[in-house]
Amino acid sequence: MDPEAMHVVAFWFNRPPIEWNIASDGLDDQMKSEFGSLVQRARRSELDSWITHPESSVALVALLDQFSRNIFRGTLEAFNKQVSVIKASALYMPLMQDESLISLIATRCLFEALKTRCTNKEEHKHILQLETFGRYPTRNAILGRKSTGVEEEYLRDRVTSL
Repeated sequence: MDPEAMHVVAFWFNRPPIEWNIASDGLDDQMKSEFGSLVQRARRSELDSWITHPESSVALVALLDQFSRNIFRGTLEAFNKQVSVIKASALYMPLMQDESLISLIATRCLFEALKTRCTNKEEHKHILQLETFGRYPTRNAILGRKSTGVEEEYLRDRVTSL
């Protein structure tokens, strides 16, 4: 496996999954410093060779999805080239078939994180926003969308960081 992909996988999966969805300036700065250039290379399709190996594929998805959201938090770039959750989770299945302990540990962490996201209070807030508004009103300003009156009221009454 590519050493840079190994570094991405080790960096992400050696931390508790609870940290994956918490906003942290320190973590964001560290990720930008260590992985900012890799994210840019991934966005230019320069790391597409990583899809030939299960763990490297996970590293590529992590760069394009979660790392991008951390590195570019609060900007439109945070959502540029984002991988959908469903497409990203499709990578979990091949990892389960690999006879590698690190692949199975990575898979377990991914599924645990997915389970946590689907059952925790924050995920319920995400679901409620999509059910109510069909989108995340908290992203309207960043994405250049006009908020509806109901969304503006929601944004005034709630403090969120989606």
